[in-house]
Amino acid sequence: MSIKKNNRRAERIAQTPQLRAKVLVRNDMIGAGKIELLRRISETGSISAAAKDMGLGYRRALFLLETTQRMFDAPLLITERGGNRAGSRLTPLGLALVERHRAFEQALEQSAAGFLDWLEAHQNQDPLPDS
Repeated sequence: MSIKKNNRRAERIAQTPQLRAKVLVRNDMIGAGKIELLRRISETGSISAAAKDMGLGYRRALFLLETTQRMFDAPLLITERGGNRAGSRLTPLGLALVERHRAFEQALEQSAAGFLDWLEAHQNQDPLPDS
């Protein structure tokens, strides 16, 4: 996603109430950003390509992956170097995590839709100040 697209998305999000759920697992949190990184790795087959797509540095992406992996008792990701299988791919557990998180977010959004609509109807309509 380009920076221009990210800015438009941020503007749209700022205009309407939105949910952002994070789940605490032991001492770490998992949320949409970490899941999105895993999803993009699954699509691209590359940690660096996924990080670039998200506007993250490679080291930041590795940190996010390491903190996510600590929550689980089996690998979420397999990375191979060299040869014709070079790259990264999600394990069945990693794929299940991405899919279950998607279902969790959909259920959460459906559950909260009435409340979010109510908030939107009663929110202050003054433009947000520039930061």
